Amino acid sequence: MTDTAQTSANLCYCGCQTVIGYGRTFVAGHDKIAEAAYLTVHHNGSVAELLASQGYGPGNPVTDAAVATGKWKKCEHCDYKGTPESIRNHMAKVQKAEHNQRETLEKSLRALGGTWDPSRGVQTLRDAGYHPSEKYIREVYRRLADSGVLERVDENRAIYFVTEQ
Repeated sequence: MTDTAQTSANLCYCGCQTVIGYGRTFVAGHDKIAEAAYLTVHHNGSVAELLASQGYGPGNPVTDAAVATGKWKKCEHCDYKGTPESIRNHMAKVQKAEHNQRETLEKSLRALGGTWDPSRGVQTLRDAGYHPSEKYIREVYRRLADSGVLERVDENRAIYFVTEQ
């Protein structure tokens, strides 16, 4: 195909005049160039202005609208929202972090022994660079008690004693 035979149907939509493959609308990365140019022309380069012009903002998040379409999902464990693929990636990271935290806490329990309450577990994980909640620590303690590593010593509070070392 010659240059004179090119039509706008197979040129990059950003306006760079680059020929693109069938079924494509942009050269790789040029969608972001076009997006930035559009925002500059119509919304002073501001995504916030674009969202506000469509009625979105802190009180009406566009992410909620995306979930309402069914094309985005909300994480079952937190407020994260994204495409199904994004949710899968998010959950993989969350599960890896939780596994690492549990492993770190269990190693500390076994190494230090003694009595453990939620605040001791929180501090141990904070010292290791994590940011756990007490609720998370209590859940880990229950699992470790079910597996025999810990024994609950107070029926009314989440206080455990290390049984295995």
